[in-house]
Amino acid sequence: MDKLDAWMERALEGSSSSESKKSAPPNKGKSFTKGEKRNKKHSGKKRKDGKQDKHGKKPHEQKRKDPEHGGKPKKQGGQAPHKGSPKKAKTKSDGHTSAPSPTLKPTPVLRGKLKMIPLGGLDEVGKNMLALEYEDDIVILDMGFEFPDEDMRGIDYVIPDTSYLEANKKRIRGVVLTHGHLDHIGGIPYILPKLDFPPVYGTKLTIGLAKRRTEEFKQERMTKFNVIDPKEKIKLGKFTCSFFRVAHSIPDSVGIVVDTPVGKVVDTGDFKFDDTPVGSQHHAEIGKMKALGTQNVLALFCEATNALKPGHSISEREVQKTLNEIVGKTEGRIVVASFSSQIGRIQQLLDAAAKNGRKVFVSGRSMLTNIKIASELGYLKFPKELVSEIKKYKNVADKKTLIITTGSQGEAISALARMAANEHAHIKIKEGDTIILSSSPIIGNERPIHTVINRLTKLGANVIHNALMDVHTSGHGNRDELVRMINYIKPKYLVPIHGEFYMRKALMLLAQEKCGMKP
Repeated sequence: MDKLDAWMERALEGSSSSESKKSAPPNKGKSFTKGEKRNKKHSGKKRKDGKQDKHGKKPHEQKRKDPEHGGKPKKQGGQAPHKGSPKKAKTKSDGHTSAPSPTLKPTPVLRGKLKMIPLGGLDEVGKNMLALEYEDDIVILDMGFEFPDEDMRGIDYVIPDTSYLEANKKRIRGVVLTHGHLDHIGGIPYILPKLDFPPVYGTKLTIGLAKRRTEEFKQERMTKFNVIDPKEKIKLGKFTCSFFRVAHSIPDSVGIVVDTPVGKVVDTGDFKFDDTPVGSQHHAEIGKMKALGTQNVLALFCEATNALKPGHSISEREVQKTLNEIVGKTEGRIVVASFSSQIGRIQQLLDAAAKNGRKVFVSGRSMLTNIKIASELGYLKFPKELVSEIKKYKNVADKKTLIITTGSQGEAISALARMAANEHAHIKIKEGDTIILSSSPIIGNERPIHTVINRLTKLGANVIHNALMDVHTSGHGNRDELVRMINYIKPKYLVPIHGEFYMRKALMLLAQEKCGMKP
């Protein structure tokens, strides 16, 4: 789960920071692939005959200039240009790239049959997207992206291959979102223009975060956002969508129930069971889940992220107790690194700071952005004078200071990494500081995290992480919680999603062993 949150930090943090002139690259705000700087002045140019440019590239293969920085977009693949696209995205299917043909033709309508078309989130953690089609109607559940593998040089994000949807875009009735993490909403500004901007539905915070994405791409006027009430139903062609709230690491998360002419399809989204949620988190609507168990659900698309982790995940209430204790007993300055998407965790820190008379300073672009959005929408509540940007930090006593920052995974460009390297523009770590890493190490990130911890310790800081105290918990349910969800819904078919193949197979075996499901 933490891998997803780290991806979100990368997406929002970018390759530069306004906090430190030292770390700003010479081409701030732009991303270049290898060799592109050399050829930039030729990029996008067409010959007078309208064919290929001098480098042999067809128009749909060229990278556009970013309109946010003064460039004018070129036509691509015979389609009208859409403003934005400051990052380069690449489609992927089974490890291969593909470029949809501009002459895609609609597929024949299959009468009386329901198509379930996963476009991402299977055998991978990221780019979650599922399409349901019945005759002339298509509804899309989520529209995420993922970050590239190490061997995908020059690629910023990977988005689902939407060729099928592009060919049948006139049948699309809407996009319905489970929650606001980028692996579920990050593909919106890349994909919606290809589909002629179908309407998008989601809860208030989810839509607020999705709107921010489209604003960055100058698409807000073209995108039709609709805030849903989880108590209400929405009709999309022959489909009717209803919702049930789930607990996750971001508020306003829901599971989606899609009534189709041949039966109900349920998508859990990302979930855990937390009987003592904190802040603006809602209780999971267990009554609705149990009711589904009596309604002959055809298929349950269930996340498999923690299908190998035994037992039950820790409640956020336990994390809150630990953080309150640390903040209350610590005499010196406190720096807490967490994911900016952990809105509930941020509320815990703000509450602990206010209770103990500490002023909060925020470092990291993604952290500032998400705190602003969540507070404007009412999902973070705090006195205005409690929180300030890190650039305003000066002449505040250490025992009256709490700094919230990005960088809990040791990311080289993060604010915490710059503090550890003694390169942060506003914070110098010193003897007596307490650093809290409110996250779990992602597999593969151990070395950079250890490097940051070593550097912070050498500077005199006391570093606290999850191996020492319960300062973090996952937003995804462990094995007991997955069994609980399956037993509530009682589906005819189970489709494990949101995970690598071994995670999905582990959920399959778990359902056979504990839920009585047959292969």
